[in-house]
Amino acid sequence: MLINNQLAPGEYRHNYIRLAFVIGAVLLFTGYVAVYQIFERGSSYTYENGTLRAEDLLLNEVSPSDWVYRCLNAINYLWQLAWLLYSLTFIYRRSSTGYLYLSPDTLTPTFYLIYIISFVLPAIWLVFFQKTYIIWTWIVYSVSFLLLSLALYIINNNVATNKKIYETEGFNRDIWCLRFFAQNGVAYFACWTAVRAVLALDTFLQVRLVLSIANAGTIVLVLAIIIAAAFFFLPNFNAALVEKCAYQFAPWIVFIIYFWGVVENNWIPKNVKRNNIIAALELLATVVAAIGALALFTMRHRTSKIDPIV
Repeated sequence: MLINNQLAPGEYRHNYIRLAFVIGAVLLFTGYVAVYQIFERGSSYTYENGTLRAEDLLLNEVSPSDWVYRCLNAINYLWQLAWLLYSLTFIYRRSSTGYLYLSPDTLTPTFYLIYIISFVLPAIWLVFFQKTYIIWTWIVYSVSFLLLSLALYIINNNVATNKKIYETEGFNRDIWCLRFFAQNGVAYFACWTAVRAVLALDTFLQVRLVLSIANAGTIVLVLAIIIAAAFFFLPNFNAALVEKCAYQFAPWIVFIIYFWGVVENNWIPKNVKRNNIIAALELLATVVAAIGALALFTMRHRTSKIDPIV
C-alpha cells in the first residue's frame, strides 16, 4: 500500500510543466523559423511585403553576400532543430531516478526559459516593430545575444556538473550528443545573433550618430572581432572553462563564413578601402585562431587533460 501518493519502486512520474518547456521549445522555434522565412527580406527584395533587414537600409561596407545569410540561417535552423528534436527523446528515456528530462537536471526550466525568450523576442520585433523602429534593431539582437550567451553558460555548466551521473547511468553517448547538438547549437546561435547585432548597429551609427560609412563600418568590424576573440580566448585559456568548452567549435563556423562574405561582397581590387583590409585581416585571424583552437584541442586530448572521445 502506498502512503501519501508515494511512487512504487520502478514507477516514474512526468512533470507536466517541464514537459511544456521541452515540447514548447520545439514548437516555438518552428514558429520562429516560419516568421523569419515569411517576414524578413534582404537587399534582393525577394519578398516585397517583408521587413527589410536593418543593415540593408543604407549602404555600408560590412554586410556579407546574400549567400552568407542563407547559409548561416540554414545551418542555424538545422542545428537548433537537431538538438531540440534530440531533447524529445528524454521524454520517454529514463535514468534510475526518473525521466531524462528531469534527471540528471541538465535541460532545466531556467535554461529553456532564457533560450526561448532569446529567439521569441527578435521574432516579435521583426513582425510588429522593425518596420517602424528599424534603427533600434541592434538593441533587440544584442539582448538576444546576451540571453543566448547566458543559456550557453547554463548548458555548459550543467553538462559538466552532471557528467559523472550520465557516465554512472550508462548514458555516455548523451554527453557527446549534448556537447555536439545542444552546446554547439546554442553557441552557434549566440554568435550568429551577435553578428546580426553588430550589422544592425551600423545603420544606427550612420543615422543617429551621423558617422561616415567608413567609420561606422570600422566600429562594427572591431566589435565583431572582439566577440570572436572572446569565444576563442575564454574557452581556451580560462582554466574554469577549458574542460566545459573543449569541444565547442561552432563559433568559428559563424565568424569565418561571415568575414569571408564581407570580403567577397565589398572587395573591389582597384578600389580597396580601409574596411576591406580590416575584414580581410579578420578573416585571416579567425582562420588562424580556428587552427590554433584545433591544435590546443589535439594537445590536450593527447595529454588527457580533457575527456577522450569514446
